Amino acid sequence: MNITKILLSLIIGILFGIIPFSYLLGILKGVDLKKTGSGNIGATNLGRSLGLSYFIIGFLLDGIKGLVPVLIAQHYNLVQGFAGAGAILGHVFNPFFGFKGGKGVSTTIGVALGIVPTPFLISLVVWLIVYLGTYFVSVASISLAIVLPITTFLFGKTGLVEKILILAISILIIFSHRSNIKRLFNKTEPKTFFWGKK
Repeated sequence: MNITKILLSLIIGILFGIIPFSYLLGILKGVDLKKTGSGNIGATNLGRSLGLSYFIIGFLLDGIKGLVPVLIAQHYNLVQGFAGAGAILGHVFNPFFGFKGGKGVSTTIGVALGIVPTPFLISLVVWLIVYLGTYFVSVASISLAIVLPITTFLFGKTGLVEKILILAISILIIFSHRSNIKRLFNKTEPKTFFWGKK
């Protein structure tokens, strides 16, 4: 595999991934996500702070920044898996925030939509079912991270490299939720009702 294409794909992904859409939306509304709720700059904390409509906008924008690098890589014959991985790494380890970004779920969904659409749809349905059954965004996101690599290996029409990268990305998502997992075991993890805000 061409190392130049790999590096270029990673760089493109990272450049998109570090754009903090949800944080910027919060700032536009006078809310600093680093100083409210969980302190996370992702769409979930945006939704907790400003309501369902802002969660949806932030979720879609964070998903787009995962999808676009993959589409660029596909168009220019680069390595789509590494472009997607770069976007997620940029989102989770954002240098503008001391390498502490979002959890990477919505960006991963964008990446998965571009690379493995069928596993993406299955995983998204799982996310919705688990969330509506528990109202724990963290549990729904961890469930997605477990289902996505399984369905990718079973149904994904892509190469082994992309499948391994999807697995690695899913492990990263679970790792980024380690504080949530601890709170779940301690029964202190908050449920999220996005429609509770105006």
